[in-house]
Amino acid sequence: MKILVKLFLLVFVLGTLSCKESFVNVDNPTAISTASYPATVADLEQLLLGAYATQHAPSLYGHNMLAKNTYLWDHTTDLSWQGTTTWIQLAQNNSQPNDSFLQGTWQDLWRGVQRCNTLLAGIETFNAKANAADVASANLIKGQTLYLRAWYYFYLTTLWGESFIVDGQGGDKMGVPLITKTSTSLPETQVARSTVKQCWDFIVTDLKAAETLLKGKSWAGATDKYKIGEWGVKAFLGKVYVYTQDWTNAKTYLSDVVTNSGKSLAPFETYKTMFNGQNEFNSESLVELNLNVDMTYRGTDDRSMGSSIGMVIAPTYVGPNGAQAASAWSNVFPHAKNIARFGFNLGHYFPTGTATANVANVDKSYITRSMAARTNKTVDPRLWVSCLQPYVDSMIVSGVKKPISHYLDISEIDMEAWSFRKYIYLNGAEGEVNMANGDNILWLRLADVYLLYAETLTHSGDNATALEYVNKVRRRAYGYAVNTPSAVDYKSLTDQTSAPDNVLKNDPLKYERWAEMFGEGHWWFDVCRWKIGDKEAAYYQRVRGGAIQWDATDYAQPIPINEITSNVSIKQNPGY
Repeated sequence: MKILVKLFLLVFVLGTLSCKESFVNVDNPTAISTASYPATVADLEQLLLGAYATQHAPSLYGHNMLAKNTYLWDHTTDLSWQGTTTWIQLAQNNSQPNDSFLQGTWQDLWRGVQRCNTLLAGIETFNAKANAADVASANLIKGQTLYLRAWYYFYLTTLWGESFIVDGQGGDKMGVPLITKTSTSLPETQVARSTVKQCWDFIVTDLKAAETLLKGKSWAGATDKYKIGEWGVKAFLGKVYVYTQDWTNAKTYLSDVVTNSGKSLAPFETYKTMFNGQNEFNSESLVELNLNVDMTYRGTDDRSMGSSIGMVIAPTYVGPNGAQAASAWSNVFPHAKNIARFGFNLGHYFPTGTATANVANVDKSYITRSMAARTNKTVDPRLWVSCLQPYVDSMIVSGVKKPISHYLDISEIDMEAWSFRKYIYLNGAEGEVNMANGDNILWLRLADVYLLYAETLTHSGDNATALEYVNKVRRRAYGYAVNTPSAVDYKSLTDQTSAPDNVLKNDPLKYERWAEMFGEGHWWFDVCRWKIGDKEAAYYQRVRGGAIQWDATDYAQPIPINEITSNVSIKQNPGY
């Protein structure tokens, strides 16, 4: 093989030498020179926009997140679509190194890192010859860029790091390569994996530097609200410290956000619609990925301002013949075991023995019981924030209200085949917004911080205050005043929850994190850092494509095969 490669290179060199000079001249006269760009703060802002926009690149929050990675590993979803083998394998916790979804996410995260590195280099060059006012503006851009680089490394580390740090162990395991400048040659791309601890330390260093540069900064302008400010950085740092079990620093940062950020839990009426393009940048939002409906480019296109997550998780509705109709691709639906976890045990919308999924066959008493459960809140109200209930809830299609149906292509007539509600377009089908909807991603919000803070307090022996912060989140869900004891309060951190399973039924902290943020892409990382993957697999048991296959190495995803073959210094994760 080496001889063949050498022969090929020799033929290539001889061929190029025999060509005319005009053919081998690769200078691009229209290219932007780094000697003259970036030359202004406006140039830096332009590069910053690209660094932000990569967060919703096609393989990140433009499409693959969430239904083609975290939703599958933590069994938020089951699969209606059965035509993609690797998709089914992801849902079985049987990821493969050749999976194209994983390859895309890996590449887009590294593209985000590269864009941040390029911008940071440009800022240093710019600052060396800029006036004081422009340096101050450039340093605000630098703070945001460091935050963004930490954001991309956060996902690289949590998805591909060999282990989380648990009880002081795992820090010496393989993380990901740490690259701080844009490569200019092939050897510079051959970087070995740093340790997990080195990766987390790097993330913390970037965030601490961002915290200093963005101290006191918030962005109130209509066109700047998406930018990261001081409190978003501090909240992210608090989350990172929880993820690394640095409880002392976690308490310091999370307490600061809770006490001094000015944020508050939004009322339930705001909460239930804030994932659907309404009430954006509200009182509890700390970090929000800004999206807009894009009628020119779908979310699967790099140029899109929107996201096509909704395309994949789109609801199905009752069509003209009374059967299921897709509102977009409609590939995945909430795993049936999730409906029970919210405390729903009111029977099924089709009576036993029903042969056809049709609106005419619905049990009318089921609808009555379901509406009573909502009114009386005998089922966790967050079920209906997260999901759309067949034959009870509706959606708008071309301006006409249509009942939600038994999910598309689900042959099991008795399956709880509901639809998703978070991050879908409520005022029409996804096709009506070009499958590029503008629902902002509430990536980090105060309810998350409250629960992380509660978890942190349990590690300092303050269970009473921890319980209070768990109850604050629960009260909002049931429509009670957040800061006043209520009838739905947990009495202890081992009180009974709505869940029927051994993982969550007597663990209010874990249950509240699961229920409050269901469908937001956080649960998988909780599963990993708590090391409960085996227990979760035992609860969910199977997806429609087959049994879940849990191994101890499944907490880390396989390094994509393309990276293994192109980077001789990188090693694969165990188990793949």
